[in-house]
Amino acid sequence: MPLDGAMRWAIWPIVAVGLSACASRPGTETLAAGREPAKPGREIAIVTATDRQRDSTGIGYTAARSPQLQFERFTVAVPEDPDKARQPANSSRRYTVTRREPITARDIDLDDDTLIYVHGYNYSFQESLFQVAKVVAEGKLAETPILFSWPSQGSVTGYVADKDAATYARDDLVKLLRDLEKHRAKSHVTLFGHSMGAWLVVEALRQLRISGRDDVLRRIDQVVLAAPDIDVDLFERQLHTIGPLARPMIVLNATDDRALAISSRIGHSRARMGSIDEMNMAVRKMIADGAIEIVDLSALPAPDRTNHNRFIELIRALSGSVVRRNAFLEGRLAVRFQEVVHSDRGD
Repeated sequence: MPLDGAMRWAIWPIVAVGLSACASRPGTETLAAGREPAKPGREIAIVTATDRQRDSTGIGYTAARSPQLQFERFTVAVPEDPDKARQPANSSRRYTVTRREPITARDIDLDDDTLIYVHGYNYSFQESLFQVAKVVAEGKLAETPILFSWPSQGSVTGYVADKDAATYARDDLVKLLRDLEKHRAKSHVTLFGHSMGAWLVVEALRQLRISGRDDVLRRIDQVVLAAPDIDVDLFERQLHTIGPLARPMIVLNATDDRALAISSRIGHSRARMGSIDEMNMAVRKMIADGAIEIVDLSALPAPDRTNHNRFIELIRALSGSVVRRNAFLEGRLAVRFQEVVHSDRGD
């Protein structure tokens, strides 16, 4: 098959699935501060670290790549309305930026436990910001959220460009983790990567180990990979280089993940970690070695047709748990995830 025909064959399913999941996407105007929220609710302070360039208005960020990290602190209002609980994270009617201020890495308060969130493929800056607000609000998380937003194209046809952009951002994520280590007190850190962002997280950990920054790795209490878009063999090799961490990485997967099925098709049918069955021999070895713990989310409802964002449903389910507070950091997360999944199945 000619190359252009092969690319159309690979890209069209991405467009079809992507359009079904992203019918309405927020523009950069949603980042303008000072608007009154539609309804009263919780205000969430989110620190953002990004290597995207600013747009011409100075309000938003683009997919162009910046040579250095830029930091801001956004305050996002999220209405406490149970009827809107299943609205998508890109709903501008639900999320309102009430304040924003430029900061430096030194201004980040690290006295509290911290969740560093790395978004996946096909996210604009504002979508990733609202996704973090959704995770924190619906999960009732106590951790301080830090969004690492790399220069994704924010386009369903930008898969290859996003892979390059994630590679470009690898050094910046490593720098963020190193800089945070300099100023941390005794707080705990959870590093959370979704989809292609999970690949970026694992690559950053690998780079820290290769460069001898074991001190930074020791201060990361938990790594969570949701629907990781990583070739299984590559992941196994990455884990071999990274070596032991404070706890096994938690991998949240689903065997019916449509987005990862398309990624696998683009990669000549190479299996992806986020959709592989835990009975796979390579995966069983990683589990036996204590490197990972697998939590299969296939039984949970999916917020969209891609079946790629089930971790949101899981975090929402965990929010009512008596062990929800800092469950990421107490070594009980995988056990509690399994309890929720089994409960939903009726086991």
